[in-house]
Amino acid sequence: MELRHIRYALAVAEDRHFSRAAFRLHVSQSALSTQIRDLERELGVELFQRNSRNVGLTESGEVFVSRARDVLGAVSRLVSDVSGSNVEQVRLTVGVISSAGRVDVGQALAALTQRHPGIDVTVRPYGSEIVIDGVRSGAIDVGIVGLAPGRLPKTFSASPLWSESTAAFVPDGHPFSTLPSIRLDDLRDVPLVDFASGSEARVQTDQAFAESRVPRGRTYEANSVDLICSLTVNGLGVGLLPESMSAEHPELVCVPIADAPHRVVHAITDPAHSSSLAREFVTLLSDQFTT
Repeated sequence: MELRHIRYALAVAEDRHFSRAAFRLHVSQSALSTQIRDLERELGVELFQRNSRNVGLTESGEVFVSRARDVLGAVSRLVSDVSGSNVEQVRLTVGVISSAGRVDVGQALAALTQRHPGIDVTVRPYGSEIVIDGVRSGAIDVGIVGLAPGRLPKTFSASPLWSESTAAFVPDGHPFSTLPSIRLDDLRDVPLVDFASGSEARVQTDQAFAESRVPRGRTYEANSVDLICSLTVNGLGVGLLPESMSAEHPELVCVPIADAPHRVVHAITDPAHSSSLAREFVTLLSDQFTT
């Protein structure tokens, strides 16, 4: 088994799709599939459940992914620890959710690299649950996540950046588009476009519907803000997204939901792995919301 196999398997697990993972890895889908089959053959187990729509993890796959992140985190720290140079060379890996548009990650990184010219920075877009796993394993140094109340792991160090509610996003001309606000009950049995089941973003809306006892309508699932907006603008359902996404998607009308689910966006680190560089970066992010 090579590190390449581990990275490939993690990419498929994160994207839940071979072609998207292949695109991100800059390899052909056939090459990626061959590498994954070779890995499964070597391990003697199937890691993925494959169907025409997406890819899921088997029980063995769940175990592999959990341990694999630990391995890559350890390798990253090993490389950083043994690399010697007269110029400061430190690696910082940042995991960011796609709905974190209110924070300017680039501005904070520019300030950080001015202070530390030798740093090696990687920024990766992931869902909150993947970012949390990465921070816990040490594969991700700083995570930016949006979580419902009570969902933040207590072992993490967290700096709240902002809080906001979920809103309904609809095309111009939709019956909701002229309303000042709606309630969850107005979405009773209405087709919805939401994040994938099991994701932290979906947990927020699932909890809200369950607590209000409003049944969900048919739900189209997508794994990014852009995909949710694309499905919504084409009339498949009412999109459920954080209110702050309205500035980035003017093609849709943002309608507040009076009893909407609420989230807090945090910058997180794990004290067991965090470095002074990671903590400095978190401070730069927090400063954007205190001035």
